[in-house]
Amino acid sequence: MTEGFTRHRANSAAAAPALSSTLPHHIRPNVTRPVVPSRWPRRLLYTGVVYVCGLVAFILYTRFPSSPNSHPSNGAFDGVQGFSSSQPDEQAIALAEEHARDVKMLPQGHSRLRELRCIGWRATDSCSPHGPRLPHLDKPCHMMVEHTQSGYCEVEDKQTKERFRVMRRYCRSMRSEGQFRCFDAEDFVNFPVIVEQTMNKALTSNFVLPQGREGSKGIVMVVYPKMVPSAYATLRSLREILKCTLPIELWYRPKEMQAAPGSMEPLQQFAASTADLTFREIDDKKATGFGAKVFAIYHSHFEQILFLDSDNVPVRDPSFLFETHEFKDTGAIFWPDFWHPRHTIFNVHGQSLLWELLDQRFVNMFEQESGQLVINRRRHGAPLELVKFYTFHTPNFFKTFELVHGDKDLFRLSWLKLKSPFHMMDTPPAVAGKAFNDSFCGMTMVQHDADGQVLFLHRNSRKLVGEPKRQYVHLKTLAALRVKEKLLLTRPGGRTKPTLEEIEEELEKGFVTPAPTLDAPEADGYPDAIYWTHLLSFRNTSKRIHYKIDVHAGLDGFTKGQTCYGVSDMVEKNEHFYFERFANFNFGGLETQLRKFAVEAAQVIKVHLNDSEIQATRQKN
Repeated sequence: MTEGFTRHRANSAAAAPALSSTLPHHIRPNVTRPVVPSRWPRRLLYTGVVYVCGLVAFILYTRFPSSPNSHPSNGAFDGVQGFSSSQPDEQAIALAEEHARDVKMLPQGHSRLRELRCIGWRATDSCSPHGPRLPHLDKPCHMMVEHTQSGYCEVEDKQTKERFRVMRRYCRSMRSEGQFRCFDAEDFVNFPVIVEQTMNKALTSNFVLPQGREGSKGIVMVVYPKMVPSAYATLRSLREILKCTLPIELWYRPKEMQAAPGSMEPLQQFAASTADLTFREIDDKKATGFGAKVFAIYHSHFEQILFLDSDNVPVRDPSFLFETHEFKDTGAIFWPDFWHPRHTIFNVHGQSLLWELLDQRFVNMFEQESGQLVINRRRHGAPLELVKFYTFHTPNFFKTFELVHGDKDLFRLSWLKLKSPFHMMDTPPAVAGKAFNDSFCGMTMVQHDADGQVLFLHRNSRKLVGEPKRQYVHLKTLAALRVKEKLLLTRPGGRTKPTLEEIEEELEKGFVTPAPTLDAPEADGYPDAIYWTHLLSFRNTSKRIHYKIDVHAGLDGFTKGQTCYGVSDMVEKNEHFYFERFANFNFGGLETQLRKFAVEAAQVIKVHLNDSEIQATRQKN
């Protein structure tokens, strides 16, 4: 089509006559107009040359010193960097080693913001930033560095002309998802200085968080459309099963809830039937995802809070936590995650780049699980201000470099940075899950109180939805199969391949047969599958170095694609972990109640949507 159009235009141009100044403009003389050569190829060529020259200049600037006198002892080595090859060169290595002796470590605790010029990535051997130099693996500042490489970024202080090693990496310092470039070195180096400034402001006597009534206590939750059935189930459980009377704040983003019509209806109906349940809006555009939790905690109207993820449910009234000596002594109670430096899926260990970013020593302890937090906000305003800074400051190296997962470790890291007191529960998390043919699939993190008794069931792997969870179906493929079936019935021996028009027509008709469910139906008829049949716990007689939560794919009998946590073989003897039947606990029937509440929430949403459709139809008519 394009080719024909171009040819037509060319012929027209060739036949067009030149206008004569002596003829009227409406007359077309039979004089051939000379073809004027187009200038766009020449302009395109010039533009390309300018772009290439600019790119080369940028690369040279990021790799070499701006002047030969800026660092006299480095001139020879800087020149070698332009000849990086895939194989090491003895002369280049010798020059690199000599040069490295003049590149100092950046002093810890430096207190001024520095203007830095990035020189480049300096690769090292032995999986250590202190290992022998590998100059053939060096990279310019703008290039990504593979997560398995060791080395450091070389930078120059524009004021003092000193050169430093920063962003020092071992082979295990980064996760594969992290995006690392030395181009970020200046922001990275200045981050601890800005942290220090933030801390100093928060530690002044006149600094206070947005406060509620003195001595007030309550539960804080964040909800979004997908989590409404889970949140509704937790709220019903707190009030009706556990008889918890603590006031509750439900924080939400208005635009999120408005985008899912009817999603607020179950929560609003429940709020009308219970006391002290308040809705609060998150009005900060940046407070999305994990940031919504930090926003809610920071702006809560309670002085003392129990924060609960909306898929987290206590097994007894949690009000007692505010009266424990652990909380009264420290003003903050945290809970451990599955992961610790010896065994972590989030790469938080002694060689992580995290500790240089924070300018603090590695702390050998369990990572934090932030599905529940107990905090005295008045007492811990400064660390909460630091949590807020870590969450919303840009550039966000926690996220860019994948140094921590979401918000979960930002609380303990902020408390540690400020040396503020907190109590980390001693008992490592247990795992609640489902047993099938002597295989176990853990899907819920179980947290304990200070006495080692089960307190929270955090359903962070499989959420409650209140309706059957169905398999993914490609609608176009399904429509094509439907058309093919119809062709076989109506035209035996004829055409069986559907046309695009037939497929589109079938799509417009819609499908009445729902996709198959992911889980087999339960005997009680509730659509959410039962996942709490057994509890896997760590023996209190075992040493912590033996605490290791395996991650494995679900075996036959479990949902396809399900990630499972904990010991998979229930028959093989394990000296550090043991199983208990869920039914033996006094909260053994809690899951059935939660599944029932989730169904009720889903039904309220469905009724609201149906009523809205009926009303809209009546208005049209």
